[in-house]
Amino acid sequence: MNGDKKINELLDDYKKPLKKLFKYDKSNALTFDKESRSKVEDQKGIFVIFNNKQPIFLGQAGGYMAGYKITQKDLNDKLAQFNLKSDTGTARFRRVFAEQNGLDEAEAKEIKAETYGLKFQFIKVKGNPSMINILEMLALAYAKENDINLYNFL
Repeated sequence: MNGDKKINELLDDYKKPLKKLFKYDKSNALTFDKESRSKVEDQKGIFVIFNNKQPIFLGQAGGYMAGYKITQKDLNDKLAQFNLKSDTGTARFRRVFAEQNGLDEAEAKEIKAETYGLKFQFIKVKGNPSMINILEMLALAYAKENDINLYNFL
């Protein structure tokens, strides 16, 4: 199939950046505090959240949402959601994180990325916003291919 061939071609093209994205690198990993997040202000791309050097979540900012609308959030805004007490965009993340860490429902509502010492790494994507969505799909395929157990909510 032409689609499979194109996906394999893209995976080959992006294998090196994806490998770097999923391999925890202390020098590139950023925390969720305001100062670290300010480094990704106005940037669009895909990110991986790490818990103790283990990739657990893949997300994107700046690509297309359902309904073909371009999301206005940059990486700074998107990652800030993981520190808020509200469930804005992170309710499913908190629920799965709580399940994986043996936390109860009440504790799940209090999960903040900064409190749990979570870190993130990202690939900046310039130009066409649809490339962010494509890279997100490629990253999911790469993770599956390399037995990296992570979750994503498209």
